Amino acid sequence: NLSWLSDDEQMAYLDAFKELILPGTMVLSGNHKTLTDFLLPDWDAERQPSARELAVAAAEHGASYVFVTGIHLPDQFIDNVLASPEGAIAGERFERFEVTFVGAGDTLSAALAATLSSGTPLDAAVSEALSFLDQSLDSGFRPGMGGVVPDRFFWALPPGEEGAQGPAGEAEIDEGSPHDGKHPPTP
Repeated sequence: NLSWLSDDEQMAYLDAFKELILPGTMVLSGNHKTLTDFLLPDWDAERQPSARELAVAAAEHGASYVFVTGIHLPDQFIDNVLASPEGAIAGERFERFEVTFVGAGDTLSAALAATLSSGTPLDAAVSEALSFLDQSLDSGFRPGMGGVVPDRFFWALPPGEEGAQGPAGEAEIDEGSPHDGKHPPTP
C-alpha cells in the first residue's frame, strides 16, 4: 500500500519496481486486486483477469511466476494460484469468512521465500507456505480490537502448552474465529 505517497511518487516507485526488481524476480506474490492494479492497470473487461493473464503481464517485466492470492470464487471460497505465462501450476482453495487478519500476506510470502531457499520445488513450496499460513492463522490472536495477527511461532510451543484458554486464547476471539479450520489466505 503506497497511499501515503503522492500520485506522482507512487508512479515513480512502481515504474522503478517494474524496471529494477521484476527482472530478477522468480515469484511475484500478492493478492489478486493488488497484482491486477499493478500489472494490468488498464484492465477494463467485465471479468477479472486470470492468474495466467497476470503471469503473462509479470513475465513482460521479467518475473517468471506469479502467486496470486485472494481470488474470489462463488459459494464463499477464495482461491490461491501459482501460475506461469503458460497457465496455472498449483493452487489451493479456502472457505472465506468474516475475520480480518493483519499480516497474513506477509506471513505467506515470507514462508514461501524461506521454503524456496531450502531448495524445495516451487509447487511444493507453495503448498508448504499455505499450510504454514493456515496453522499460523489457526493459532492467531487478537491483541486488541483490531484484526487477528497470525502466530508464526505456533510450532514452538510444546503440545498441551497453548495457554489456559486453548490455542491463541480462543476466549478472546468470538464470531468468525480462525479456529474453525476455514481460513482466507490473505486479508
